[in-house]
Amino acid sequence: MIVTGWSRWCGRRSAKASGVHECDQQAGFRGRCRMQGNTRILRSGALLACFMLCCVAVARAQLADAEAIRAYLEGLDAGAEPVVSGRRLERPEVLSQVYRSRDHAPVWLPEAPLEEAVPGLLAAIDESASHGFVPARYHRADIEQLWAAQPTDLPRRLALELLLTDAFLTQALHRSRGVVAPPDLDENWRLPPTELDAAALLQVAAREGHSVHPVLQSLWPTSADYALLLKRRAEILSMEAAESVSVSPGPLLRPGDSGERVLQLKRRLLGPGDYTPEYDAGLRREVIAFQLAAGLDADGVVGANTLEVLNASRVSWIDRIDANLERWRWLPREMPETYLRVNIAAYTLRAFEQGEPTLSMNVIVGKPYRRTPVFAETLKYMVLNPYWNVPFSIATRDKLPLLQADAVAEAEKGFEVRPPAKDVFVPVDAIDWTPVTRRSFNYLLRQKPGPENALGNIKFMMPNPYAVSLHDTPSRELFARQERSFSSGCIRLEQPLELARWLLSREAHPQAERIEALMLARETLTINLKRPVPTYLVYLTAFATDTGEIAFRRDIYSRDAVLVEALRASAAKSAEATALDNNGTVSAS
Repeated sequence: MIVTGWSRWCGRRSAKASGVHECDQQAGFRGRCRMQGNTRILRSGALLACFMLCCVAVARAQLADAEAIRAYLEGLDAGAEPVVSGRRLERPEVLSQVYRSRDHAPVWLPEAPLEEAVPGLLAAIDESASHGFVPARYHRADIEQLWAAQPTDLPRRLALELLLTDAFLTQALHRSRGVVAPPDLDENWRLPPTELDAAALLQVAAREGHSVHPVLQSLWPTSADYALLLKRRAEILSMEAAESVSVSPGPLLRPGDSGERVLQLKRRLLGPGDYTPEYDAGLRREVIAFQLAAGLDADGVVGANTLEVLNASRVSWIDRIDANLERWRWLPREMPETYLRVNIAAYTLRAFEQGEPTLSMNVIVGKPYRRTPVFAETLKYMVLNPYWNVPFSIATRDKLPLLQADAVAEAEKGFEVRPPAKDVFVPVDAIDWTPVTRRSFNYLLRQKPGPENALGNIKFMMPNPYAVSLHDTPSRELFARQERSFSSGCIRLEQPLELARWLLSREAHPQAERIEALMLARETLTINLKRPVPTYLVYLTAFATDTGEIAFRRDIYSRDAVLVEALRASAAKSAEATALDNNGTVSAS
């Protein structure tokens, strides 16, 4: 550093003066003392002068750096591109907040508060690669090159300073709330992002002289599921990329078939070897075992869904994990002690108390063209023997054609309707549906409680803008399927009684033990919860099981590929800027 260099120079000059006087062996004791005293005074004065010169030099450098930062930010205000040394800044608006709150003083350059924290930031960027981040997006190579050069010219000093700040801010925001903004990809992801003031975080680190590595480390999701995904990612990366035969696309493969694709199937499932080309009983057992492990319908028939999972490569598994690591970064950091979580992609509901699962059941979710949205709400009450108030979209798209075809059959299922300007409901077969269109439909359609009611015997309400609820279903046979995307968006429960008991027992509700009898009474009854339960609907295609293993499920809503493409594209976009040139010139356009 400048101070050290000046101190050493001053020390050498003082030592030289001292040596001239102390070599006089002929002087008397008193004279020697006088000369040595004068030497100490001269040495102290020289050191003080050098120190003052050093301070002036440092102050001038810092003023020049601050002036360069100010001028750069003013250029951004005037519409200049946020580019420095050929690299586009990811967070120019947050970067501006940092420096304007510091009167444009540097954060990372020599004599700045985080000068010693640069190696820690580089280590944090390297470590983030294990979470699926691309270090190039955070200016990794450029920072290392400039830092090693310790530039003295103003353009490269400015480049180093701004790239370091941008790298910290971008890492902080990406760790805390994700690399990609969910609304940009999927209108059905409605969870609000985690809030983080990255500028304030950097200011605190600068003020207190913290190492930035632990600060950034604290921003990762702390969920055990996230940690298990990271572990599985590292395991897959460490595996050798073995050559494996893929099964060619084609018609269904089933027992009794033979040919080249059956041989491919055997080699894919069983590994290299000499096999007969017949789809025999042994191969069927292997296919069923694979389908069960993958959460597919285990029928022993190899169709498009089974092939999609079967032909997955080592790279595709990493992509799937990266997509789900990103989804965990989108989720809230702090979860309540008690909550419900529905994983749409896994067709499961789990209840948690003190962070541990206490109840689990299978569910049915929305069809691919009527996707169940991702959101969080509070489950506040349940209704026994409910009416089903048919949403307008379902009434006009699904029910109107059925009413026009056979209104009597729909009336027998308990459907009734309130005509316009009327206060009473009438059976649907009392209306002539022939002239009614989707545009002119102006009725309130509902289904009475009963064995055919679409909501079954109980529904659990968490009021939300999407009209999504948890409820029973009369279609119990659908739970025998492994993939269960059959609803119009709501969550159908395999064990609604168990959920009702769990909700009521935790607040010692007097109806907890009478819930089944109340349902059999066939009277509509609303039970408000004294302790409402936060409920999260999420979409995770790779997740931790109760045994700590990572399970993969087919991407029924085709969200993984879009998310992975966005993750990779955002990194590629950052890398499109030109590399550092020899002069490290700062660009403003």
